[in-house]
Amino acid sequence: MLIHLGQVIFSQEVNIRPKVGLVLSGGGSLGMAHVGVLKVMEEAGLRPDLITGVSMGSIIGGMYSLGYSADSLHKILKGMDWDLSLSNNIEENKVIFPEKEHFNNSIFSLPLTSRKVRLPSGMINGQQIENMLSYYTWPAAGINDFTRFPIPFMCLAADLLTGRLVELHSGYLSDAMRASSAVPTIFTPIKLDSALLIDGGVLRNFAAEEARSMGADIIIGSYTGFQTYSEDELQSVPGIIKQIAFQRSHEDYMIQKKITDLLIEPKVREFSSAVFTNVDTLVARGYKAATPHSEYFRRLADSLNMISPQKPIYNILDNQLFAFDRIEITGNKLYTDYQILGVLGISPGEKIDKNLIREKIDLLYGKTWFEKVKYRITSRNDSLILFIDCIEQPKSMLYGGVFYDNNIRAGIIFRATFKDLISQRSFIDFDSFIGQFYRFKLSVLQYIDRNQKFGLSAVFHTDYTRLPILEIRNEMGAAYFRSGYAGVAFSKYIGLNHLMNVSFGLENSSFTPDFIPADQLRKISYRYMSGNYSYKINTIDTKSFPNKGVLFQISVNATRLLSGRIQTDNSRNTYTPSFPHDFLFKSTYSVAGDIKRYFSPNRKLTFVADCNALLIHTKDSTTSPHNYYFAGGQESAFNRSIPLTGFHPGEIPVDRYAGIRLNADLEFHEDLHISLLTNFALAHEAGQDKSLSILGGYGLEIGYMSIIGPVRIGLMQGISKYNRYFSSFKGFISIGFGL
Repeated sequence: MLIHLGQVIFSQEVNIRPKVGLVLSGGGSLGMAHVGVLKVMEEAGLRPDLITGVSMGSIIGGMYSLGYSADSLHKILKGMDWDLSLSNNIEENKVIFPEKEHFNNSIFSLPLTSRKVRLPSGMINGQQIENMLSYYTWPAAGINDFTRFPIPFMCLAADLLTGRLVELHSGYLSDAMRASSAVPTIFTPIKLDSALLIDGGVLRNFAAEEARSMGADIIIGSYTGFQTYSEDELQSVPGIIKQIAFQRSHEDYMIQKKITDLLIEPKVREFSSAVFTNVDTLVARGYKAATPHSEYFRRLADSLNMISPQKPIYNILDNQLFAFDRIEITGNKLYTDYQILGVLGISPGEKIDKNLIREKIDLLYGKTWFEKVKYRITSRNDSLILFIDCIEQPKSMLYGGVFYDNNIRAGIIFRATFKDLISQRSFIDFDSFIGQFYRFKLSVLQYIDRNQKFGLSAVFHTDYTRLPILEIRNEMGAAYFRSGYAGVAFSKYIGLNHLMNVSFGLENSSFTPDFIPADQLRKISYRYMSGNYSYKINTIDTKSFPNKGVLFQISVNATRLLSGRIQTDNSRNTYTPSFPHDFLFKSTYSVAGDIKRYFSPNRKLTFVADCNALLIHTKDSTTSPHNYYFAGGQESAFNRSIPLTGFHPGEIPVDRYAGIRLNADLEFHEDLHISLLTNFALAHEAGQDKSLSILGGYGLEIGYMSIIGPVRIGLMQGISKYNRYFSSFKGFISIGFGL
């Protein structure tokens, strides 16, 4: 190598410094080993004069060409949430409030277009990875020529339409990286001009020839791509398919390596190219493979500097603020530029940074208007233009799922949403659960401002469920609970995660005994009006097995009974304030609050702290049953329920309550969880004397995130000073996305 180095150097004209080209291959996650190679080169004082990359090599090489150090790249790779980045998903805290309740809460979601159901492609469209690439390449905004980067750069992609290699020397860097790494059948292709681009590694995974064409006199390469299997290794169908798929690319690599002056092949064969959690190990493998060549790197750097010192690279990473002359929207047909720009909230001439633009793109994507939305920056005639590229989601969507638990039994979930059906900025949400018990809800929301922060809505809902134990007119037993509501509301949406709501409505609720009362009672009904103020915060990352975030709700409610009805075997009587019988017609006021905090010291362990409080005040001598809240169960089963480990859902009617739950969840294997559940509460049980009940409970739960939703199975025991109707030790099970 040193002899060849001398030949190259002394063959150059006097004072013309030979150029060192660095070639970085693809290889999926294995390409992270390139960072270790770069660390050794940096330690030896050798900086490449140009870089070519393919697939993961295009990402590592492209970012290094902008001035990121090897240590910086290592930290970036290690800090990334790869499961999120390599998906079409976003965290729930980046979804607008009206969509949160049902976001990622169904088995299937199907767009409805022209009265037809359109099946999803199943491929990753790159929303998250492109957002990430744009974030880290932000300093290069307006530099369309990659040869003008601090280190000139080029990457390879393959045109799916012509089957030819495409050299990407210019354009928007994030797009070039994304195209070069668009693995077929996993990521959707990228359309650039007339080409439909995929991972360049399917044709050439090591761009040494292109490095030579760019002017490299000395080529150093790092290869982490496919190595052919031996006969003994070809004993499985996946292995045979992989050998066939990469044969052409590997044959090309054997040609490319012949024109490489120094080739480094980190030992990464035992790792999967699809697993991105081995960052430290892969970087260490690259470092180990390059370390024997550190003396070569040092001597090469010294020899080149003897000819002429290498020019220092100019720093563009400090370029953080940009103002755009124009903002253009592309790909939108269903949503107007006016709507999109209203949400974006960025004006020409306004200086913005990468954090703000990422926040705005997340806000747009969180509207669920788009299958994909991204930005790109172009310099044209000394003008800097911000493009917002959209692939729209149909305005009508159908969702479905199944649910079972040992309280409300089995049922199916259907939901449909319609945007702009009645008028612009309208949102219709129909939600239902149909089984032995049911729930139907219809919400019609009309935003009244351009930025969609204020809305008026009409809400209708009805549900039917079973309470395991309830005292009805001095008799105890199970009861069926049915309610219906119609009302109007004014809402203010504050960012993505805060909602303030004021509502007024009429409600009807009834209790039907599931036993034969002595007085032959069949049903007792209440019709009342209510006013409510509520404030909600939802910052959790995902609905099922969250790792971080806060759920907060406080509500102030006022109700007044309008009429009551008692139905027996022989009569049906209605009572009003002028003829009250034993109904309570005075106004009732309540304050209810709940705050739940999820926090994780690492990615596998999550702690949950949950505090609940309730206070009901009435001028009557006791609280009417239609104002009861019902404690029990692991989750809120209906509107007036309070979770309480150790007791059946809705087992304990209360009118004052203060409780705390402390849970710990451990993901001990992928998607498998074990949880320790504990809680303690003080409560005034409805219908009892003035003394407070001390309630406690603990349990153990096994959970699994399945394709049909979370599965939870557990055992729990309740602690109470009273002898309860049910055994203190009980099991629970739930299957499917929550209600």
